[in-house]
Amino acid sequence: MKIDLFKLNNLGEVTLDSDISFDESYYINAGIRKINNLHISGTIKIDYDDCLISDIDVIGEFILPCAISLEDVSYPINVKIEENMGKFEDFYNKNKNTLDILPFIWENIVSEVPIRVVKEEHKDVQLKGEGWEVISD
Repeated sequence: MKIDLFKLNNLGEVTLDSDISFDESYYINAGIRKINNLHISGTIKIDYDDCLISDIDVIGEFILPCAISLEDVSYPINVKIEENMGKFEDFYNKNKNTLDILPFIWENIVSEVPIRVVKEEHKDVQLKGEGWEVISD
């Protein structure tokens, strides 16, 4: 998702309200099977010190593998991103008047991926018995 830096510089603020998606190459190695219904809303503005300030809400859904059965598990995403992104002049390039915020959003939502999820119906599965037990590497 590209932000028009010329518009941001003139207005001082850009409002975001759209559905976004990530290419599979983003999440294939992050333990995520799929990302559904990702919606962002909020603002990116220039503050009094010429810094880019983001105030963005990200809502959606991860599809993750169950740690026991490897079945798909739906895991909701609800992330609030309030961050100083740096000086406006660091992003402003006269040849490209845009700022791609997808990598910035990705960095913030990938940190929300849990280490492990278990499907509700497998939460009471016995992982130990007579003469056997499930061990991890």
